[in-house]
Amino acid sequence: MIARIEDFVTRVLEGTTARLFHVKLQPVQIAKRVIRAMEANQTVSLNRTFAPNSYVVSLSGPDYEQFERFKRSLERDLAEAVLAGARERTLTLTSFPRVEIDRSEAVATGEVRVRCALVDETGEEMPEDHPALRELASGHTQILDRDKLLAVQPRGPKASLEMSGEGRRVPVGAGTISIGRAPDNDIVLDDRRVSRRHAEVRLRLGKHTLYDLGSTNGTFVNGKKVNEIALSEGDRITFGAATLIYHAEE
Repeated sequence: MIARIEDFVTRVLEGTTARLFHVKLQPVQIAKRVIRAMEANQTVSLNRTFAPNSYVVSLSGPDYEQFERFKRSLERDLAEAVLAGARERTLTLTSFPRVEIDRSEAVATGEVRVRCALVDETGEEMPEDHPALRELASGHTQILDRDKLLAVQPRGPKASLEMSGEGRRVPVGAGTISIGRAPDNDIVLDDRRVSRRHAEVRLRLGKHTLYDLGSTNGTFVNGKKVNEIALSEGDRITFGAATLIYHAEE
């Protein structure tokens, strides 16, 4: 799979050329950039080399919109490409790769920016002397079996979102927390200024990150309007008249 990706994508299809000749960004170009990031961010511990297992792919607004309808499917395909690439390069993965595609105003059309990290099951970045890596490195087999990797689900750092004025707290872990007016959200806000699908909190590179989902009236953190932001202890998140407080827990 990876060999085909690398053969298919040539320099003429990338970055500047794509912008000059209005060539639409192709999934295979994104896959190649993700593999490059994997190769450039390996962690060596004892006798084993580990591949990053958490990736954030940033695209321009127009490129993001091109993939938005099948974003989740593409993220899964990119994760499979990371797994195949790790196998081909005899790298070790500690969990099934997590790939997230997001929109960034700092990225030009046709460009792809990839950030990645090796994180543990709580979502924290793992240095090369991390005890878990040393334990794995002392073994004799690589952890590359797809089904076994899928069974290793990150828990995410412990945190919660407090409903200001109510005292009720919603636990936040590795899964996505949806926020909005629609009744099927994880946090339902009965306010006409809140969009039906207003915002999400997701784990990204070990940090709980808040994303505004293109809401009509915006999302504010500590009084400042945001599109996305990594949350910190005590952050006050405002949607219309409702406020949530983020609590990082030990």
